[in-house]
Amino acid sequence: MRANRLEGVVGLRWIAESFLVFRASPVRQLLFGLAFLLALTVVMSVPVVGFALVWLLIPALLVGPHAIARAAARRAEPGAELLLAGFQHRFSAQLRLGGFYLAGMLVVLAATIPADGGRFAQAMIGVARLDIDELRGPALQNAMLVGAIAQTVLLSALWYAPMLVAWQGVTTGKAVFFSAAATLINWRPFLAYAGGMLLLFALVLMLALSGAMLFSGSGVLQANSAMFAVLWTMLPVWFAGSYLGYRDVFEADGADDADNGAGREPAKSPTIPP
Repeated sequence: MRANRLEGVVGLRWIAESFLVFRASPVRQLLFGLAFLLALTVVMSVPVVGFALVWLLIPALLVGPHAIARAAARRAEPGAELLLAGFQHRFSAQLRLGGFYLAGMLVVLAATIPADGGRFAQAMIGVARLDIDELRGPALQNAMLVGAIAQTVLLSALWYAPMLVAWQGVTTGKAVFFSAAATLINWRPFLAYAGGMLLLFALVLMLALSGAMLFSGSGVLQANSAMFAVLWTMLPVWFAGSYLGYRDVFEADGADDADNGAGREPAKSPTIPP
């Protein structure tokens, strides 16, 4: 297996192609995206246990939306069974990978403790509630900033590991290594993709908030509804772009769903025997 090195501009191409993938079956992808969000919400609603459970299961959960995006990219009609793809194949390996996610998140929360004495960490695992004054305080805001940066690094390093376990059949350790290595050697396209998607999300959110205030007035309910609507509609696009990234980095012989060779340099990447 090989992780290919790509040019930075490829990340912007993923954004453009992700809308083509979404257009292949928009209704199904929206419905499956809603089911994904509901599953996360239900699991996270259980204090303490929910926090641990969602991070143990997140690798298996992530395989489903990527499998749906892969099917749509290949012009196939994605079925509901794909949502459970991560639970149907090599689930024990996905659980072991979930241990990496959980351990990493505990390190992330531990890193925030010096900033606010652990209040943010307690809120994240569901044993404390934050009031508005705490949210406005500099201590908690510093803790949130530290947590956001550390979590971004963690999730970036592990992002492709669930698909490597499910689709390449590699061990958990190799999946973690290759995912982190691929992110490191392809930081330019990943940064371009993440930056472009964040800008796009901010633009769509601004338009949604403006529309909500125009037709329904200003208020917390309208703002939350607009936020959820944008997150829901952009989620399939995000997963489509993420799948395209996986395809271009790890499927060296080229996928049959689109031309993935544009913008690729000769591979200068870590390799490992199967």
